Amino acid sequence: MQCPMLLSTNVGARYLRQYNQFLVIGSCVIQEHPKIQEKYSKNRACLHVCLETYHMNMVETKLACMVKIHKPTELVVLTVDGSPHCFQLHVIAEDLHRYFDLDTVVKHLVIEQGKVHEIDGVAVKTARHLHKVQRLLE
Repeated sequence: MQCPMLLSTNVGARYLRQYNQFLVIGSCVIQEHPKIQEKYSKNRACLHVCLETYHMNMVETKLACMVKIHKPTELVVLTVDGSPHCFQLHVIAEDLHRYFDLDTVVKHLVIEQGKVHEIDGVAVKTARHLHKVQRLLE
């Protein structure tokens, strides 16, 4: 299943034009959870990136251009759960949704112990603010 590297993919790539839904995954999903990647890649342009390697600003800028040009109906972010690096992909997706007032539906999926869990965007926004998380825990 094709899943090119996000930062090496041209923003106007023919590959992206073939789909109206995008899937952005943490690179480790390809090696660690290939069946999950395959399942969620169906009918979506799949792109991977590792935020242990690249700064989130580079990823956000590239993905912003792709989303602005192609206007996908859905942007799905799929990562492993618990990784502070992968968490940044979810933050980026929420930022893009807010910055561009997109009609694009943003979905957040995380893999924990081989199971996929859908996460509400409000949870992603809340997780950015530790004082809010602390208040919820109290």
